[in-house]
Amino acid sequence: MRFFLIDRILAVEKGKAANFLKNVSHSEDYFTDHFPGSPIMPGVLILESFVQGAKLLIGSSYDFSLYPELRCLRKAAFRHFVLPGDQLTISLVMAGVREQAVEIEAKAFASERLVAEATLELVWLPADVNPEVRERCQRLKQLFELLSSDPVSRAWESLARGADGS
Repeated sequence: MRFFLIDRILAVEKGKAANFLKNVSHSEDYFTDHFPGSPIMPGVLILESFVQGAKLLIGSSYDFSLYPELRCLRKAAFRHFVLPGDQLTISLVMAGVREQAVEIEAKAFASERLVAEATLELVWLPADVNPEVRERCQRLKQLFELLSSDPVSRAWESLARGADGS
């Protein structure tokens, strides 16, 4: 992933569902062009946040032993604009698991108001297919660990380590 559209993992129920957080900041690059004077988060980026969250949910559900990839997107609907200052809550549910494929029902909310929804289908590659897939699984695991940790606790731990020299 070249850019992240998820700031925090709020909850994960492995094999079932997950909730993520995206803080929509006015400093996001895409607001320069979309649209000048009236910034709106592009719908395709909301969909990308669904895909990124789905990869984290599926990867964690299988202990990062496989790497999910988007196969198709169905029934995407955008209900309201997402504006700078909004905080998106992304809610994903694993609606069905078949042989090497998972269907995800995705919804995004801003201030508890549904702003977008879609159905995704992802397929996966086992980590042992080749070194590149194994590396992707490792990066996904590292991202999961980073986004699911408490940043305030991490900061205090870092300060404590710096103070005692360890």
